[in-house]
Amino acid sequence: MVPPDDPFRPTRRSFLNGSATAVALGLTTGLSGCTGSLPPLSSKPRYGRVDVPDAGPPEYRRWLPAGWESETDEDWVITYAEPGRFDGPVPEEFVARRGFQKMELDYFGIGYENYDSVTSTNLATVIEAEFTADDVASTLADTGYEPDGSYRGYDVYARSDVRRRAAVRDGVLVWSSTRDHNAPDIEATIDAGHGHSRQFHEESDAFAAVTNAVGANRMLFIGGSHPGINPEVSELGADAFRIDDDVAYHLLIERYETETNLSEEQMKRALGQQRHELTKEAQTVDVRKDGRFMTVSARVPARPDRERDPMDDPPHVTWGGVFDAETQTVTLRHEVGESADADLICYDIDTPEDKGQVEKKPLWPDQNTVSAGDETTIDLGDTPTAEGISVVYGPMNDVSFRILFELPLEDDR
Repeated sequence: MVPPDDPFRPTRRSFLNGSATAVALGLTTGLSGCTGSLPPLSSKPRYGRVDVPDAGPPEYRRWLPAGWESETDEDWVITYAEPGRFDGPVPEEFVARRGFQKMELDYFGIGYENYDSVTSTNLATVIEAEFTADDVASTLADTGYEPDGSYRGYDVYARSDVRRRAAVRDGVLVWSSTRDHNAPDIEATIDAGHGHSRQFHEESDAFAAVTNAVGANRMLFIGGSHPGINPEVSELGADAFRIDDDVAYHLLIERYETETNLSEEQMKRALGQQRHELTKEAQTVDVRKDGRFMTVSARVPARPDRERDPMDDPPHVTWGGVFDAETQTVTLRHEVGESADADLICYDIDTPEDKGQVEKKPLWPDQNTVSAGDETTIDLGDTPTAEGISVVYGPMNDVSFRILFELPLEDDR
């Protein structure tokens, strides 16, 4: 068990450097700052045929350029989501993953639920929806983003507090952040997305096969350190949620370099005996083997609508920050986006001495709500070793937290 004050920082870097479990199930527990042991699926999983609705075509893969993986030794992860609105009750695990992705993105005046799709790679995040470039430009005018030229018909904006860039055209926004992408590159993403360079699935048989098998889903993870059934020996895998009316489906798909010797019965025994990667709400489980593929499908029944945990629905905000070295102060600003309960918006000062501990302090103690345009100043005079400031989301009297924004204080950011 990780101590409650351990800073499990749920960024894309966490995915890339973390275990498969952190990707698949750690989103629910890990986002709260604790990654305790996962329960078994059940003492006796109920197996049966699960007819999963068809997936859409894997159009998201066009945004991943070929050759980029050689730029880093780290494993890669591609995530895809079709946000939309909730049509009914959905699994808690799905809600937690959705909240994580929403929290990770800056706000561009469109609204997360209005996105048709969100595709994230190590290089950038691509948002596709019905909007105009002028709509986004109007929102960015109230933030620290400034015009920074153009690229292949996209208007480019950039900011330097935490280095972020956005390329915008009607219907498409390509965004990168040094906090959330380990090799930010909006140009390479645009080149691939519009066919100006080769795409990864054109060079990787494994990636092409897995994306063909899993298709597009409401929520999807594919990657090197993938979640899955037997990730230590598989070539590549995917973790997906599909939702159809009042039923959700959780899928794990793996591809092996050669046809696996594992039988469906062996996989069923493993699921019943070991830590698993399926949502704990799974009711009926189906295990199928098909040549080099192994697929686990789980049916998750509908549950009565209930109030959503605010920790799983963090505010969608663009945050900004300025460090004044002369006065030793930091000014944090809610630039644009959703309002939030002030009791849940805190801050933490990062120092070498705290060994990663998160100590929540109220950021706007005299307000009920934090909204666009609100700013506050933190005095670091008593903390000379401060290395950064984090905006933390979570109740003051609870160990649960999310890191909404991190501002490093060194000169080179």
